[in-house]
Amino acid sequence: MSAQANTEASKFDFVKWIIAVGLLIAGIYAFNVLTEQSILIRAGIVVATVVLAIATAMMTAKGKAFWQFVKGARTELRKVIWPKTNETTRMTIVVIIMIIILGAFLWLLDWLINSFIIQPILG
Repeated sequence: MSAQANTEASKFDFVKWIIAVGLLIAGIYAFNVLTEQSILIRAGIVVATVVLAIATAMMTAKGKAFWQFVKGARTELRKVIWPKTNETTRMTIVVIIMIIILGAFLWLLDWLINSFIIQPILG
């Protein structure tokens, strides 16, 4: 059994979301205002504000619920049995052969309909 995080919304969740959005806006604003600075400094400011905004958003109830979802998805992904290389190669070859066969069948069907139905009617 996995422990569920406390995902009850607190009084301050709205404030945390406002702070997160404000950080994003501030980072974009700083990027556009500091045009005389190096692009590395400007990009660093944007990255830092995005990281801080994500950290702030993850402290909300929805952020905690999202993190629980990510952890559950990761757990389920570990349970997947991935095919071996030779299985993948064989299945890819089978799919390509089936596509060629289906394409040839549809081409033949189109040719037959065109030759024996459409051409006699339209002349």
